[in-house]
Amino acid sequence: MASAKRIFETVLVCLLLGSATPSFVWGGDGLFNGLKTLGGPIAWTDQVIHGDWRIQKHATLGHYRLLDARDRRIAFGSIEHCFTQLQRRRHRGEIAPMPPHVVIVMHGLAGSRRFMRGLTKHLSQQGGFTVLNFGYASTMGTIEEQTVALESVVRNLEGVHEVSFVAHSMGNIMIRHLLWRFERQQNPPAIAFRRLVMISPPNHGAHLADTIGEGPIVQFALGEVVDQFAPEKGWPKLEAQLVTPPFEFGIVAGGKGNDRGYLPRLPGDDDGLLSLQTHMLDGAAGFIQTGGRHQFMPSYQSVHDATLRFLLYGHF
Repeated sequence: MASAKRIFETVLVCLLLGSATPSFVWGGDGLFNGLKTLGGPIAWTDQVIHGDWRIQKHATLGHYRLLDARDRRIAFGSIEHCFTQLQRRRHRGEIAPMPPHVVIVMHGLAGSRRFMRGLTKHLSQQGGFTVLNFGYASTMGTIEEQTVALESVVRNLEGVHEVSFVAHSMGNIMIRHLLWRFERQQNPPAIAFRRLVMISPPNHGAHLADTIGEGPIVQFALGEVVDQFAPEKGWPKLEAQLVTPPFEFGIVAGGKGNDRGYLPRLPGDDDGLLSLQTHMLDGAAGFIQTGGRHQFMPSYQSVHDATLRFLLYGHF
C-alpha cells in the first residue's frame, strides 16, 4: 500500500504539476491526448528518450506516457503501447534520427530537467552537440531504482554509438552505479562512452546527510535517498556498487576558493553542501574550481563554458 507521503505527492503532482490533465484518471489513448503537460518535473521518470520525445513512468502509479517535443501527451498506458507509438513515428520520419554521438545531461537531487536547460542550450548551440536532458523523480526512489531508468534510456538510444555524460550532484552517482551494473551484466549495450563532466559530485558521500537526514521534514521532502549519501548510514553499501569511469572524466567544483568555504561545520572549502575533498576521485583527467553554491552550479556561465571545453577537448 502506498505511504501517506506518496499518496500526497501523487495527488499534488497530478493535479498541479504532473500534467495539465490528470491522465491516469482517464486511461488509454483518447480525448485528452495532445494536451500540454508540464513535462513531469516531480513524479515522472524518463525511460526512453529520442531527441525531445520521451516515454516516462509515474513514480507512484507505475503508468507510462509518451510526450512529444512540446511536452504534449501523445500516448498513455503500458510501456509497450507507448514504445509502439514512438516507433511508429520514428518509422514515418516524424522524428528526426539521432546522430552517432549524443550527450546525456542529468540533474541532481530535488532538481528537474528544467534546471538543466540553460546548460543544455549552451552545449547544443555552442558545441553542436545533440543533448538529451534526462529527467527523473529524484526524491521518489533509491539510487538503484533511478539507475534502472537511466539504463533503459541508454539501451534504447536508436542509432547512437557513443555517449558522453554531464551530471550535477546525485546524477554522477547514478552514472557510476550504471557502470557498475554494466560491468556485471552479460549483455552490456553496444555503446561506447566518450567523456563525463562531473559537476559538484558527492564522490565520497555527503557528511551533512548524517545529520540533516534525521529531520522529518527533510525525510519527507527528499526521501530515503538522503540516507544513501550519509557516511554513517547507507553510503558504505552504495559506494561498494560504484565504479570509477574507465573513460575520460573531469570534475567541476564550486566553493569560495579559500580554506573556510560557506559552512563552518565542514572542513576546508565547500560549496554550501559538500566539502571540496568530497568531489575528488582518482583517475580524473581534469579538475577546475569555478566557485559558487552547490544547488546553483548548473546555472553558472563559468560552468557552462568549462563543461563545453571538456566535452570538446578532454580538458578544462
